[in-house]
Amino acid sequence: MKIKICHIFDKISGQSDGVFIHLDMLLKYINSNRFEQIVIYQGGEIVEKKLKNLGVKLFKIPTLAKRFSIISIKKIYDILHDERVDIIHAHLIKPYIIAGLMNIFLRKKLIFNYHGLFINSIFHNFFERKILFILHNIICLTKVVDIAITPSKKSKENLISETKLFPQIKNYYNGFEKGNEDLIDIKIVTELKSLKFDSFLISFIGRFEIEKRVDLSLLILKKLIEKEHKVIIAYFGTGKLENEMKILAEELGINHCCKFYGYIPHLSNYLQYFDALLFTSDWEGLPITYWEAMANSVPIVSTDVGGAREILIDNNCGLVYPVDNVDAGVAEIIKLIRNEKLRLKMGFNGVQALQSKYNLEQFKLFFESLYDSLK
Repeated sequence: MKIKICHIFDKISGQSDGVFIHLDMLLKYINSNRFEQIVIYQGGEIVEKKLKNLGVKLFKIPTLAKRFSIISIKKIYDILHDERVDIIHAHLIKPYIIAGLMNIFLRKKLIFNYHGLFINSIFHNFFERKILFILHNIICLTKVVDIAITPSKKSKENLISETKLFPQIKNYYNGFEKGNEDLIDIKIVTELKSLKFDSFLISFIGRFEIEKRVDLSLLILKKLIEKEHKVIIAYFGTGKLENEMKILAEELGINHCCKFYGYIPHLSNYLQYFDALLFTSDWEGLPITYWEAMANSVPIVSTDVGGAREILIDNNCGLVYPVDNVDAGVAEIIKLIRNEKLRLKMGFNGVQALQSKYNLEQFKLFFESLYDSLK
């Protein structure tokens, strides 16, 4: 009999969304002869279309997007009970709290999948943090959560710094999934080649949300231009701050050195045309974009968050700098601009590390072994 796993989410977009990409890999590559996976999520046309294309059984609960909803709790409980789920795989804090409290009665196996944020998030006010802390204590003291998993060693350290109540915490690495190289827009390729012809071309990939600190990337670009470096940053992604960042680029007088492409599918197919990939985030788990850049021999310059140091420094395939430090980010990029040999070496190292350490097989082995151990 197959082991039945239910993934629960309250915020996935399907666009420039690392959590969704993680789910997509689980649904595609975990052995379907041994495991059945279903998904409870908050809805969304793009997400729904992509998940349906995978042939996965879906349960859409729009009220999950609300800060709190009794309706969501009741519906999730009924689904978990009626579907005879063996393992609840809760992604992010709200699904974990909901599943944990229900599991006091259901007594299923429960996994909390940490993706970079827990209780001490800027999205929670003081009162909410206190409530979440109490509920987390109840869940752990009643022994209804079996394990927490994190997408890097650093993420594991960050979670432990917030709580030591989980019975065990293990870290994993997402594997790299090579895309269909035929799915490419020739117009975009032609433009990128033209931009790179006489400029150092940097890619910035991510949602235009507060934690990504797109504003810092623009400040970094301004300083590079002031230092007379011919640099262009191409932005890929959408979000609520997109228009605000375009206005900021104009105010800084650097909009001629920015290209905003919005959301582009199969983005990994374009990374080979870049000299570097830039991250300015205040926090991350471990972005899938790391793997995509490494696969294309592109060095990465990132703030020292999540798994950045253990991937980029340990494998010598990128550079890290302190969070919220524009000057340090500028200095690291200049190293790559001035040293082509270093840039090429880091690109080569990234490919080697990806093939030997962060492949799909190790990803599948981790999760299939985890699910087997819980059943």
